[in-house]
Amino acid sequence: MEQPPIRPDGLQIDEHRPFQEKFWKAERIGWAGFGLLLLFALLGLTGSGGVFSRITIDFGDGYVDVPRFSRWQASDSLTASLPPGDSERRFTVAPAFFRTFQIEDIVPPPFATENGSDGTVYRFRSDPEAPLALTVHLRAQEPGIASYRVGVNGEAMQTTRTIVWP
Repeated sequence: MEQPPIRPDGLQIDEHRPFQEKFWKAERIGWAGFGLLLLFALLGLTGSGGVFSRITIDFGDGYVDVPRFSRWQASDSLTASLPPGDSERRFTVAPAFFRTFQIEDIVPPPFATENGSDGTVYRFRSDPEAPLALTVHLRAQEPGIASYRVGVNGEAMQTTRTIVWP
């Protein structure tokens, strides 16, 4: 059996230095990739919390808070604060919303639902002096980019977009 030569550092090891250097480089690239993925998750770019995971759409005195990033077949929520007004409040969702999302539950439940020219209109009764806090529990049915419109109390509907990760 042939013995490996003695290296200048005194070790008698047969190594493939060019392969080892390439492997170390690939390891460092992998570390950087996992570090970026962790940073993206902390910022909310993968969904489920973080600074950039949600977007708020203003409607006069009220707002609608929608997920900017969501996950396929995972529960998520859309929250709204409907401004005070007459005893009936309306929340409208365009038909494009239902191509990607399924509504699991609405809290508080609407007293009526109807299909209008702008989409599905949910009607709520509430105290005319206080805003109505509304939570829509939803689930994404397919991955991709969902672009849809939402509206509050008959105001002009605004377009938003949610990226659904697989």
